[in-house]
Amino acid sequence: MTASDITVLFNQFSTIRVGVIGDFALDLYFTLQTQTGERSLETNRDVFWGSHPSASLGAAGNVVQNLMALGVANCRVIGCVGNDLFGREMRYLLNTLGADTQHLYTAPAGWDTCVYSKPNVNGQEANRIDFGVTNQLDEHLFAKLITGLEAALADLDVVVINQQFANPLLTESRVAVLNELITRFPHVCFLADMRDLGTQVRGATLKVNTTELANFLQVLVPEFPDLDWCIRHGNVLREQSGGPLLITRGQAGILYLDQHKRHSAEGLPLRGELDTVGAGDTVVATWAACLGAGATPAQAVQVANLAAAVTVQKLNQTGTASLSEIMVLHSLYSYHD
Repeated sequence: MTASDITVLFNQFSTIRVGVIGDFALDLYFTLQTQTGERSLETNRDVFWGSHPSASLGAAGNVVQNLMALGVANCRVIGCVGNDLFGREMRYLLNTLGADTQHLYTAPAGWDTCVYSKPNVNGQEANRIDFGVTNQLDEHLFAKLITGLEAALADLDVVVINQQFANPLLTESRVAVLNELITRFPHVCFLADMRDLGTQVRGATLKVNTTELANFLQVLVPEFPDLDWCIRHGNVLREQSGGPLLITRGQAGILYLDQHKRHSAEGLPLRGELDTVGAGDTVVATWAACLGAGATPAQAVQVANLAAAVTVQKLNQTGTASLSEIMVLHSLYSYHD
């Protein structure tokens, strides 16, 4: 793609309508100092000091902020938060972006807002503290979510389905409900990114990384999965799911497979320290925006590859990619087109 091709495509993003359903989370970053010399008068234990706290949208929320950074103006959120400080922060962040949170419901007591808490000790991420891992959503609230999604589908171009937590919003039986909607609304492009339930979705484009691909097929993943390995095993999973497959290959790039053809983009030769956290969300958001705007899979692979290369260079954050940032990389690495 030329620079003008990419610009024309991005100009279409403001007109598309995308819905995101799934596990909305916060990424909470803070610096933790464990050697302070202070002891608590109440417990006689060492006191740790925290500083520089910051929260950003994670999981399905990171997909939303990536979509809006790309220029998608109409993004609808379908999910749940807890009645807690993290849920209020998530609503604030989503509303600040301008996302439609009409169907972001506050769950009853017992549901914790999903949080990845990431303390940084001496410049390194320490043991993560997660919230929301034991959530159980009652069927009444899930039915309410599905009613909202179904009502929105007539006006949506793309729907992203996200599942990351072990006890998530979505379960195997609930994915079956989504499969029915995929069948009933063929004009909508569905894209699924599901850490545990990817083998249950039918008819959507399924995004996986190489580890997830191996896990879903119950095969060993080589240390450096080459293109042939990805094509061979990817086609097996693609035939099982009945829809196209999008494989993120880390620094090796991205591969797309459908029943007719395949498209791939090689990873860019980036230098310096890289942070891959959230890069998959960037790929999902960029792919969704491209297809919603009428791009071909070959074009979407190229743009998603550039967008991921932008975000992996942003350290200690769930980064996003803008048109200007993508264009800088396109200029630097245009020989990869």
